[in-house]
Amino acid sequence: MNELVKIVGQNIFTDSMVIAQGTGNEHESVVALIKKYEIKFMKLGNFEFTDLKSGKRGRPTRIYLLNEPQATLLITFLDNTELVVDFKLELVQQFYHMRALLMQKQSIQWQQTRLEAKNMRKLETAEIKELVQYAQAQGSKNAKKYYLALSKLANKTIGLSGGQREQASITQLNTLTLVENIIHHVIQDGIEKQLPYKEIYHVCKARLEQFREITYLG
Repeated sequence: MNELVKIVGQNIFTDSMVIAQGTGNEHESVVALIKKYEIKFMKLGNFEFTDLKSGKRGRPTRIYLLNEPQATLLITFLDNTELVVDFKLELVQQFYHMRALLMQKQSIQWQQTRLEAKNMRKLETAEIKELVQYAQAQGSKNAKKYYLALSKLANKTIGLSGGQREQASITQLNTLTLVENIIHHVIQDGIEKQLPYKEIYHVCKARLEQFREITYLG
């Protein structure tokens, strides 16, 4: 599922570009609607925006941040096609999920779980560092890529993309800790058994695929 909404501070927003792309409309047309009904939108909250530069000489594109009521109002001004209806459903679901996550993040339980996940991440990173040195000793010229490769593998296993860990739920954080613990022990065991470094990575990948199947994450 594409990321349609995001947490900014203590609020949740989508933006005009997301709505334009999700509903099959030109961004300029969506912005025109925002400007046309600006007074109505302002009753639902102040506007914030970012200017996206398209080139050295091109004029920047102004992208409007929209809270949930503003986004809902904007969609009512669009033609009610099946694409728009499907997009609105997904948008509503993501706003609901983010509101629940925002409440979770304010809880002591989420903060403790995130701290535990960070501690596990430190152990995993130390183990990956040892794998990098181990691979280099076996002649690898690109061993440092394992930092990124194994991080992506962990995120992919639980359905997160890069930079989303701060938006993970308690359940996702707990699952991520399990995933990184698997990576930690596979690397440790592989080095102790003097396995080829490539085989250690493939064992990590296989174990995480098995984990996904067992936990129905796939």
